[in-house]
Amino acid sequence: MWDNLFKLIVKVSSVEPKYNKNHCLAYKSSTAACTKCQDICPHEAISFKLGKEVVIDDIECSGCGLCVQVCPSQALEAKVNYQSGTDIRCSKVKGSSQSVQCLARLNHIDMLRLAGSKQKFVMARANCSNCNIGSEQVLSVLEDNKKQALELAEFLNRKFEVDIIETKEYSAINNPDSISRRDLLRGGWRGLQLGASDILEPFDPGEDDHGILPKEMQYQKQIISLAKPEAQDLVPWRLPRVNDSCIMCPVCSNVCPTNAFSRDFEPEDLDGTVLLIEPDHCNACNGCVTACPVAAIEMDEEVSWEELTGGKKTAFYKDPSTSKDENIAR
Repeated sequence: MWDNLFKLIVKVSSVEPKYNKNHCLAYKSSTAACTKCQDICPHEAISFKLGKEVVIDDIECSGCGLCVQVCPSQALEAKVNYQSGTDIRCSKVKGSSQSVQCLARLNHIDMLRLAGSKQKFVMARANCSNCNIGSEQVLSVLEDNKKQALELAEFLNRKFEVDIIETKEYSAINNPDSISRRDLLRGGWRGLQLGASDILEPFDPGEDDHGILPKEMQYQKQIISLAKPEAQDLVPWRLPRVNDSCIMCPVCSNVCPTNAFSRDFEPEDLDGTVLLIEPDHCNACNGCVTACPVAAIEMDEEVSWEELTGGKKTAFYKDPSTSKDENIAR
């Protein structure tokens, strides 16, 4: 009876992240491809079943979220609840403002949502170096996420500040520095016809991607679409580019956790094989880059809205009738 009660308590208070093995590079190939979650865990709570599937010890896991942040394919997802438009503190900081187990559980999308219509919001942390939940690596994670959040906000013509402070107590709940509805409609968020109440609504990726993309990437795509970019506009997304050294092997399509790469063995009006890519299925995990045996792939940040949303396209074609590779990826 006591064992069952203990298991129930653990289940209710569980803080370990959700794991989607279909998005995991290690599960897709092996731990030779990626062990970043295990490497960064400060409590040795992560192991691999059969050398590939991530297993998280729900007793040892502190819920710091560091493994979520370093996962290149977003196979791990932290379970967080918060109110948009208000400041937030970690669980080690005393106070009455909303809190989260560790600030490292929040990604750059969360930061953007936390800002809401505010011009500035505060993230209050304790001394991460001496914390028994996370570690000093939380500091670099917060700064990286802050940088990404500000870059995405800049794309939306949305100006706000993220103030990450170290303190023992923080009780501010609502930040008074907000954008008025008039200013918001006049030009905020790139002229979007949205009121403050609309921006505070949680982003909902809907069912368009059918779970192919991790939630973080679905949110990012939706946020980009809110800006209503022109077809030629460059958007905050990364895509793999294939160069002439490609030997048309199946490695990139085999390791891709979202099946963004595929091969067409009977392309219309062409001889040979065509390597295809679905840009909006790519999560920029770098799996194809590191796995390519001839180093024929590199990531590119020059991605237009038309390319991202235009559907499946040719990434590389090798004409068998010539001795020269023909790269028509771009």
